Amino acid sequence: MSPTVLARNPQTRAPKRLLTAIAVAVVVAACGSSTTPGGSGGGNIKTDSAGHVSFGVLSCFTGPLAVLGQAMLQGSQVAQKVINDSGGVLGKQLDLSHADTQCDEADAVPAVRQLLSTDSVSGIIGPETQEIAAVSPIVSAAKIPTEFQGGSTAFDKNTNQYLWRDSPSDSQLGVAMALFAKQKGYKTAALLFSSDIAQQTIPKPITATWEKFGNSIVSNITVAPGQTSYLTEVQQIIAAHPDVIFTQLDPQTAAVMFQNFKELDNLAIPIVGTDVTSGNDYLKAITYPIAHAHLVSVYGTNATGAAADNFAAAFAAQNGANAQPIAGANYAYDAVLSLALAMDKAGTTDGPAVIADMKQVTNPPGTPCDTYKACLAGIKAGTKIKMDGSSGDLIFNSFNNVFGPYGAFQADATSGAESQIALLSATDLAAATP
Repeated sequence: MSPTVLARNPQTRAPKRLLTAIAVAVVVAACGSSTTPGGSGGGNIKTDSAGHVSFGVLSCFTGPLAVLGQAMLQGSQVAQKVINDSGGVLGKQLDLSHADTQCDEADAVPAVRQLLSTDSVSGIIGPETQEIAAVSPIVSAAKIPTEFQGGSTAFDKNTNQYLWRDSPSDSQLGVAMALFAKQKGYKTAALLFSSDIAQQTIPKPITATWEKFGNSIVSNITVAPGQTSYLTEVQQIIAAHPDVIFTQLDPQTAAVMFQNFKELDNLAIPIVGTDVTSGNDYLKAITYPIAHAHLVSVYGTNATGAAADNFAAAFAAQNGANAQPIAGANYAYDAVLSLALAMDKAGTTDGPAVIADMKQVTNPPGTPCDTYKACLAGIKAGTKIKMDGSSGDLIFNSFNNVFGPYGAFQADATSGAESQIALLSATDLAAATP
C-alpha cells in the first residue's frame, strides 16, 4: 500500500497549497495526573494538575511524509479552539501535545510512550500509516481511546476496542473503483499494479467487489517498476479484451506503460486509477491530454453540508480566509470532536467508559448536530445525539470503521486540474462492500 493511500482515505492527494506555517500545539506540562470527581455524567475525570484535559497527536512530523502530521495537527488545533470556545471537555480546557512517529513502527513506540507518560494524555489522535500496528497494543494496554486515520486493510476487521478509525480503509478505495466501473456499464476488467508490496492491498478489494457484481477479471498483471518497456505485459492485457483497466503505478512506470498502450492500441481501453494517479507528477508523466482522454482517478472527496461548512468557517477564523486546509485535516478535526463528546457523554476521561459511549454520540439514531456546542448542549439536556462529521458520515461499524464518500475525477487537458465527474456515497459503498 502506498504511503499516500495509507495516509488518506479519503482525501489522499497532496494539497494544492500548504500553509506556510503550522502553529505549535500547546504541550501539556509534564506532571502527574490526578483524579477528581465531576463531569456532566458523574464519575471521575482524569486530568493533569492544571485541571485541563489532554489529547495527543501522534503522526509523522519529520521525513518525506511530514505533511501527514501537519494535516493531523492542523485539524486537531482547529477542533481544540472550537471545543475550548464552547466550554471545553467536561468543563475543562483541552490541551494538545504531539509526538513524531516518523511513519515508522520502531519510532512510533517511544513516541506513543511519551504521550502516555510525559504528557499524560487521555486520548490519542493518529497515527496514519503502518506504525498503527506497533501503537495498537500499547494504547490498548493503557486503555487510551485512539482515533487513527489511514488505509491499512489489516484493521478492516479490527477487534481492538480502543482503536477507532474515522477515515475509510484502502479496501473502500478498491470498492469505490469497482463501483464506478460498474456504474459505467463495464463487465470485464484487467488489473495492472506494481510488484511493490505497498501497491498490493488494492487489487484484492477490487476483485472481491467486481466479482460480487457478477463481473470478471480477465487479466491480472503485476509489473516490476522502473523498466524501459512493458510491451509484453501490455500485449497480454489487450489480448484479454477487458472493458476497463484498474491500475496504480508510480509516475515513471506509468509514463512507459501509457506510451506502450498508445503504440499498441492507441489507449483504446478506459483506465480507472487511484488517488496516486491524480497526483500532478503522475499526470505530467503521462501528459495532461492523455490523462483527460483515457484516465479517471477515484479517491476520497469532501463531504458537503453544515458540518463541512462549519469546519471551513472555523479553519478560516483560525488560519485566515485565504488559507486552505491540508488534505485530511478534517479527519483529525472530526476525531477530536467525537472523542471529546464521548468523554462529555461518559462524564469522565476514563478509557473504558469513553469507548462505551463513542457510538452514543456518533451513530444513529439520534438528534443530528453539526457543531460541538450544539452536540454538547444535546448531551447536557439528556438527548441522544448523532454528530455529523465534516469528512462524511461518522458512523462506526462493528469493527470501529467508517465508510466515506468517494469521487471519480478527470484531469483538465490543459492544466491537469481535476474535476469531479461522479460521486460514490458512503451508503452506496457500504452496500457494494463484499
